[in-house]
Amino acid sequence: MLHDLIPHFDQEIDALHNLAPSGWIMGFNLTYQGPEHLHNAYPDKWRDIYQERNYFFSDPVARWTIEQEGWVRWSDVKKSALDMPFMHAAQQFGLNFGVAISRKTDLKRSFLTLSHPSREFADDEIIKVVTKFNHWTDLVLNRASLTAGELDVLAGLRDGLGQRAIAEKLGIAEATVTQRAQKACSKLGAKTRTQAVAIAVARNFI
Repeated sequence: MLHDLIPHFDQEIDALHNLAPSGWIMGFNLTYQGPEHLHNAYPDKWRDIYQERNYFFSDPVARWTIEQEGWVRWSDVKKSALDMPFMHAAQQFGLNFGVAISRKTDLKRSFLTLSHPSREFADDEIIKVVTKFNHWTDLVLNRASLTAGELDVLAGLRDGLGQRAIAEKLGIAEATVTQRAQKACSKLGAKTRTQAVAIAVARNFI
């Protein structure tokens, strides 16, 4: 499903693998039943141990992503003595350094955590991935932040209407149609109006 929602998904996944060689996990729209969309790239053996030992409740980073927003390095997350067995187990798999990102949009919480075996993540690396993650949450959960007016223009284009016809139907100027179409293309990462419509239809935005 994420392949359909995030442009160039495979390339973005490769970039995360390179940035976080000891693993990462990304989830969108977290509920009590778990995330609606999840991509877990931690080592399989660590994932099995995490489940078997029910480590979620002693994972300080997971707690932080549920309780906080923004980003934080793992080293700055408050930990208790009860968390130490979990931390020692994680370090056996190279999960020594990391960053956690959490965002809440329209009461929907999403998260991304990245790990590195030998160093802290640099500020510029974190800012870059936070910017991408915010864009992805908009795409996955928030209809790419498209306004109602922009969706109306895309719907008109989908229905085969020309620019003048769309303007007349919506009661707006043709220049406004052009502006909304351009903004929609930018938000969807589309090069043309036709591509923007195709993306919006594929994601059930219109």
